[in-house]
Amino acid sequence: MKFINILDELKEKFAENTLIRKNGTILLGPGIVPRAEHMLFKPLDDKLIDEFLVSQYVNKFPEEYIKLLKYTNGANLCTVKIWHTIKKKKIPTASGFFIIYGLPRTQPFGRPDDMEEPYDVRIEDLKRHDDNPKTWLHCAEYIRDYDLHKNYDVFIDTVSGRVYSCLRNTNDIVESWDNLDDCLCHIYHSLDDREAEYEFKR
Repeated sequence: MKFINILDELKEKFAENTLIRKNGTILLGPGIVPRAEHMLFKPLDDKLIDEFLVSQYVNKFPEEYIKLLKYTNGANLCTVKIWHTIKKKKIPTASGFFIIYGLPRTQPFGRPDDMEEPYDVRIEDLKRHDDNPKTWLHCAEYIRDYDLHKNYDVFIDTVSGRVYSCLRNTNDIVESWDNLDDCLCHIYHSLDDREAEYEFKR
């Protein structure tokens, strides 16, 4: 996959600025807020993929997605600092402009600070808009045009292999790609020249 080549290039770019957690999570450009500019998670093996993903879907689980999960179990990419003005005080938070879902390996509550895990593809899949085809698998989300009000969901059609994006909580298709690799590369490159900090205006 071309997208895996992009991730390899990121690892090389941040080779001198990398932190690896005990659970295998890789922080590229680690910091406080955000925790890291890019975050990659410990890859899944065939046993975990078969047990928790392939066997849990009525439809065929996409081979392209499996290949990515065996490289990185989801990813938080292009994370930036967001300033919120609350009661006249500026409060910093972090926002991932591009998030690829994976399979969490620890419980979400009471998780230690150094146990970052991916968003859950199994749970997110159930939150699809009611009118979306049931063959669609919700696998990622991204911010479009650097606008925090434009949060888009990414779906793989498990029958055709085509990939679609829709504005959050809608089912109108905004962008489409022939396959997952083209989709992920396009989204990443669209965010490659983002700023490091943004002010969120409601």
